[in-house]
Amino acid sequence: MPATTIRPLAPDDAAAYRALRLAGIAELPAAFCTTHAAESAVPLTQMAQRLRAGPHQIIFGTFDGARLTGIAGLRREAIAVVHDKASLWGVYVAPSARGHGTGRQLVQAAIAHACAIPELARVRLAVAPDNHAALSLYLGCGFVLAGEAASGGLLQLQLTLPRPAIAGPRNDVFMKINTLQVLAK
Repeated sequence: MPATTIRPLAPDDAAAYRALRLAGIAELPAAFCTTHAAESAVPLTQMAQRLRAGPHQIIFGTFDGARLTGIAGLRREAIAVVHDKASLWGVYVAPSARGHGTGRQLVQAAIAHACAIPELARVRLAVAPDNHAALSLYLGCGFVLAGEAASGGLLQLQLTLPRPAIAGPRNDVFMKINTLQVLAK
């Protein structure tokens, strides 16, 4: 039996990615922010462009031998005000690959990638409240319910990325600020 591997997808994976994504949309339409018709209309060249890893997006895939069995995307904002957040999106595992840790591998690969980006502090995702398998996966990977709800009745989950401890305030700086005097008029 071929070993399961995980890697970032590349433009050459476009046909397999499209087929698996369309299968996911057909099976779980509420889990995707698009329709089967809209995604089917996306040209393969545009799908290949989507798979080009860059500073703001990467899509991972799991493979059973040469067959793509799972997908997950990680997208971060380029806008400076929110550049500390990323979104996990488009997670789907083929029915034949479920129950073998494929989803966990995908989510952990996305988290590991996010941890390697120093300015990222959180990963967020939206999930349907009745998608118990996905909820269990995300909660098991450390995500927690965020304060606000996502649109469309979806639950918003987030993961605060582990970072090295930051040293506390230096005492000499605190003392200088503490001893400043305000001049009276």
